[in-house]
Amino acid sequence: MDNNQVTELLKDYRSYKFAVSNLTEVDTVYLPRVYDERSYGNLDGWDKSRYSRIVNLIDGAVNDVLSDDQRTVIMRKYLERNTMDLVEIAKAIHRDRTTVGRWHTEAIRKLSIALAPLSDKEKEIINLDYMLDKRPA
Repeated sequence: MDNNQVTELLKDYRSYKFAVSNLTEVDTVYLPRVYDERSYGNLDGWDKSRYSRIVNLIDGAVNDVLSDDQRTVIMRKYLERNTMDLVEIAKAIHRDRTTVGRWHTEAIRKLSIALAPLSDKEKEIINLDYMLDKRPA
């Protein structure tokens, strides 16, 4: 997995986590059927277990692979509710911007190795907003 894929995955983390916490077993059965009835194809693999795997891998990688400094940068830049840029993080933790940038770069490198087992299909977030659109009959 390359660094750009890792940063995109981290940016989408909160969406994955929200889906895991709000997707019930009923939803995993019901939504593909609705999706098929609307003739938009199949939601193959759109289920709680896939989203849970992504959330668990990210949580595990961030908590077990990164140093405390690297973890702080990743949490504040991507995973917390009110994200910060590297300059804001540097000011908040009273460190130089270049040091925080180095921690970020190294953290992304480590996460790219740790998250390599995720396939492209597993990482895909399927947006179902169109199902709520009013379409002419």
